[in-house]
Amino acid sequence: MAEPETPAPPQPANPAPSSASADGVRPQTPIREALDALERASKSLQEKDPALADRARALIAQSADSVRFNQREFRHEIAYAVQDTEKALGHQLNLSSSARSEVDRLAGSAPNLENDQMAALLRKTAEINDPKLVHDIRRTGGEIGRQVEQNTESIRSQIDALENTARSAPRADKLQPPPADQPPSAATTDAPSTARQRQADGPPQPEQQDQRQQQRTASRYGTADPSVYERNIIDGVISGIRGAFAPSGAAPWDAAPQPFGERLTAFQAKMRDAGNELGLRDAEKAGRAALEAMEGFRTGEGATVMNRIQSAARADPEGISGVLSQMREGGRYQDLRQQFNNALKDETGFARAYDQAAEALAKYAEARTGVEQIIARRPDAANLTAKFQQLDADIGEAAGNAPSRRERKSMLEDVSKQAGEIIQRAVEAVKAFFTRSGPEASRPGPSPS
Repeated sequence: MAEPETPAPPQPANPAPSSASADGVRPQTPIREALDALERASKSLQEKDPALADRARALIAQSADSVRFNQREFRHEIAYAVQDTEKALGHQLNLSSSARSEVDRLAGSAPNLENDQMAALLRKTAEINDPKLVHDIRRTGGEIGRQVEQNTESIRSQIDALENTARSAPRADKLQPPPADQPPSAATTDAPSTARQRQADGPPQPEQQDQRQQQRTASRYGTADPSVYERNIIDGVISGIRGAFAPSGAAPWDAAPQPFGERLTAFQAKMRDAGNELGLRDAEKAGRAALEAMEGFRTGEGATVMNRIQSAARADPEGISGVLSQMREGGRYQDLRQQFNNALKDETGFARAYDQAAEALAKYAEARTGVEQIIARRPDAANLTAKFQQLDADIGEAAGNAPSRRERKSMLEDVSKQAGEIIQRAVEAVKAFFTRSGPEASRPGPSPS
């Protein structure tokens, strides 16, 4: 006969708010439950794998910091530790179904990871008995999750290399059920106590509501991620249509059809990559066109007046910037300004060459600012930056040495502010290099006022 339950002591009229229950038990969530399971397994783990035991103890200690505990990366680390601990011990830890579902989901993914190929490889880590390879897969998944573009050629190459290594890696033994003497999870026992705890704790906090919603979703759909359920539904419909019209008895060498959701994601990523490649090519093409147009303007019908301006720049202590600043009425080089204006007015070819150069420069400026963000997200950003920096410097020097229709200005100052700053930085970087390298530093370069 069960013993009568001891009446709970009377509570004060205005109890102090607390996140814990009335008997001091902290609220249990799937992640907290996983930490408790790690703590219970620490003694056995110490004998099997001391380094892994130290890692588990460090995670348990860090969980006391609420900021750290709520970080997405930290929760994945806990799930990874549970997976590794179970491999080391050879049996599962005693977790409730909701905690097991959450741990499996986190251990088979990485924060912000959208690359389906990498996610599939992460899900296979439970079967791989090579700690170094598993660490490399998780590290790569985390790095890809931090990228904006997650399906570049470089990323695909990294994943392919890991997949090839994983195929020949040793397989982990099948995990046994939790030992009979292992303490049961707190989330699966003492239901009356849990009910009293919920009463004492008051309304659930937003985080607890999210966890409960995930548990309900996992129970209903077999996964805590509704998007996975939706993708499974789509794949099921497509598979049904495909099965209705496909010939029976598919050949054994036929590849299994790729799920529709994965194909759609891969197609979208391929389209983004293609668009980025096209943007880079168009920007480089516009840069070459701008250089050719600037050269045609300098050496065409107005070559005489352009050569006089360059001669004055070589003789002026301030170089071309000094000449351009004084090409105005009352300035030292007002005669050069007059000759330049007359050439634009009287020589049709010179005016046409000026307009073509200005238009080509404006097109490059627009394309150049458009690819700045693309370059920053690329794995080969260093090489692309060097290529465009040299192109910027060549264009900047040509445009900085050419007068604008506006007095005291160069053609470089006619482009947009952002593009002008990018090009000017490249010009200054090249000038600084020549200054360090020796005599070539004396060649005139643009320095717009």
